[in-house]
Amino acid sequence: MLKHRLFSGISLVCLLLLLVWLDEVCANGEGLLARGLLLALFTIGLVIPLLVLELSAMLARVQVRLNTWVAVLGAMGLCLSMWLTAAVDATYALPVGLTVLVLALACAFLESTRGRGTRGVLAAMAGTVFCVVYAGGLLGFWLMLRQSHGAWILFGAILTVKMSDIGAYAVGCSVGRHKLIPWLSPKKTWEGLAGGVVTAGLSGGLLAWASLCMLPESDHFPIWWGALFGVLAALLGLIGDLLASAMKRDAGLKDSSTILPGLGGIVDTLDSLLLVGPLAWWMLH
Repeated sequence: MLKHRLFSGISLVCLLLLLVWLDEVCANGEGLLARGLLLALFTIGLVIPLLVLELSAMLARVQVRLNTWVAVLGAMGLCLSMWLTAAVDATYALPVGLTVLVLALACAFLESTRGRGTRGVLAAMAGTVFCVVYAGGLLGFWLMLRQSHGAWILFGAILTVKMSDIGAYAVGCSVGRHKLIPWLSPKKTWEGLAGGVVTAGLSGGLLAWASLCMLPESDHFPIWWGALFGVLAALLGLIGDLLASAMKRDAGLKDSSTILPGLGGIVDTLDSLLLVGPLAWWMLH
């Protein structure tokens, strides 16, 4: 199990590094589609469909049945609209994104009433909107961040969140004694939470220092700002992790899927990152 977890984790880090490097090299910062194009294609074309498929499978286990394709296309459309509008003027992201959300809601309504009945319509519409916002909206914030900064800033923010996970896991396993929320996530402890917060704060501060030394001036951040981001990201990441745990428990699942050996599914891998997306954009863009 640990061997599979390490293999999947290292493989994902290598893939992300490759994508970030290629995106930084290929993007010249000119034009609407150049900046962040590779990351956007990977996120919108692969990650979002897999994420929505897992979410819709979990919803089906609690008797919420929706048209998966409506949810997938809605999430892809929302994420795409946020990325594109951020290249022109980020203030357009909200009205354009809400328009996409309304269209997804309308399509969900039409699809769920095709059988000339109303049974399950409310659940289907609510489930569709949740999938669109959770998958497309939250990932959209990360792509919006890429429009205002280099790909290495995006990588540093993601690394800070994941360092929080590693710190929480290491401290929790070694000295964790006091359970955080035993009825929801029995393995999480207060000691682990403290370890995650400290690790993320230190990581954010060090990465901010590295930005001052290694990146263009437009990508510079004060050390204290990076440390503050790390602390807040650790706390929001924990909430994201607990949210995913609640969904999986409600659906009677241990992992959202088995697509990533040792890690579980896409929801399991991204749970701590998703809720940090808005924070990353507000603090770092």
